[in-house]
Amino acid sequence: MSKDVINVYLYGGKGLFGGREKPLEASIISCDKYDKCSYYQSGQCLAIRSFGSSGCKFGSTRTEKGYTSRAKKYRKFKDWWESHEQYAKLKHPPTKLGLIDGVVVFPYPHVCIKKEDNGLILLKDPYLGSGTAFIEYDQFTTDLIYRLCTFKPQAMMGGEIKDYQKKTIPLFLAHFKEVLPERYQEFVSTHEEFNNEVDHTGRKAYLKTINPSPVYYKSKSYPQFDEEWYWDGEYLRYKSGHVKSFNITKNYEVEEIKIKPSNESEIKITDNNQVSIYTKFID
Repeated sequence: MSKDVINVYLYGGKGLFGGREKPLEASIISCDKYDKCSYYQSGQCLAIRSFGSSGCKFGSTRTEKGYTSRAKKYRKFKDWWESHEQYAKLKHPPTKLGLIDGVVVFPYPHVCIKKEDNGLILLKDPYLGSGTAFIEYDQFTTDLIYRLCTFKPQAMMGGEIKDYQKKTIPLFLAHFKEVLPERYQEFVSTHEEFNNEVDHTGRKAYLKTINPSPVYYKSKSYPQFDEEWYWDGEYLRYKSGHVKSFNITKNYEVEEIKIKPSNESEIKITDNNQVSIYTKFID
């Protein structure tokens, strides 16, 4: 089966913070498994350039070298690729479980998954290797999943990496239920201690897909900038917290502010009650 071009993007040019201009280059990604890829179905692709990404074993990428803005061919090169029907069609996915044509993609940190020549799959501490693991679906067994869920990685200087059990595994289980629901049910039926309500707090979702509910902006360092709004299913309505001043006049009280979000508006889940069967997550 021939590989179809699924995404094109331009890199290079003038830096946001100055410095020497780099010639444009077009990155063209082709794949023959995109129609069997959970990432592609979400408008994403592992092969897209991203800092720290280990890429995808299936997609192929070629690069066409271009020019700086001083060259005569610069505009023609730029316009040609930006007019491509697959230009900027896909984004790099978040750290999330995936399934590509019967192969499970496990991209989470703090664990190194190694497959031995005899087929045995070993779990090792992260400093002994890294990168995204690609595991055949029939090898992604309840036993391996249990080992992943109970693994306690050790740091190079000693001591358990607590974030693996505290953050990575809850996120993995949420993704597991979404991406591989049948295998998830097999797993929790065998290991009932993991058959708990999936905690979605802290995840990003498209605002229009969550239940009507209070939503919040929380500043990591400056609580005076926190905001509380209410999502009524159509509008975000201001409740309390920081708002910018208005220039039209002074000495006023905020009576009502409402915002109509777009389909791309994002929100961070702060309560599981915000989540419904229609909620579409970003991470």
